[in-house]
Amino acid sequence: MHTSGQARLPLPGEALTRRAVTVITAAIVVMAFAFSLGNVTRLCLDLGITAWIAWLVAPAVDLSVVGLLAGIRFLSLHGYTDGQLRRPRHLLRFCGILTLALNTSGALGHRMAGTALVDAVGPALLIAWSEAGPWLLRQIYAVRALTAPAQPETRPAAAPPAVLPGDLLARARELDAEHRAVTGRPISRDTLRERMRIGRDRASALVAAVRAEALHSSSISLSTAPS
Repeated sequence: MHTSGQARLPLPGEALTRRAVTVITAAIVVMAFAFSLGNVTRLCLDLGITAWIAWLVAPAVDLSVVGLLAGIRFLSLHGYTDGQLRRPRHLLRFCGILTLALNTSGALGHRMAGTALVDAVGPALLIAWSEAGPWLLRQIYAVRALTAPAQPETRPAAAPPAVLPGDLLARARELDAEHRAVTGRPISRDTLRERMRIGRDRASALVAAVRAEALHSSSISLSTAPS
């Protein structure tokens, strides 16, 4: 989708910055997973939910977050805009809010405000970094695009002048001289081509060379003629 015609070299510090943003986001996800695994499982058990199901609730939400973050990171690195990432970001935000609610419900139900506040740290950071992480990666991509030096336009090199064989050039001079003696005009390309039985391009090159020589000789004669 957003690919440039030429590969851009990474800027100094770009790889380190991208890696730092990715590692911090991953660390927040792991921390939120650790919070959720204990808090949500305990909440489900307190609600009378079967134990093996209680252990699956938190991982289901956290794995959704991991998948969404990985996808959004990949698309962000390739220049996708906020509008194009709207749907996965909405789902990621919903998962973050769901994680926050599940982690704090148990403490709030027991009116333990301090515990609820501590339990909210991981999910709150998860929600914040789910927004800030992809945004930072897009800005890094944009900075690289803005600071990349303009690539000079490459033009095909001009073809080197054709080297004409000496025997063909000598024969073309003879035929041109004969033609001038009879008609008073230089020999044409098609006439030379028929007389010498050569290709059109070779005939054009020979005619041009013979006419250039004739013009040069005429110029020398005029310059040396007595006034």
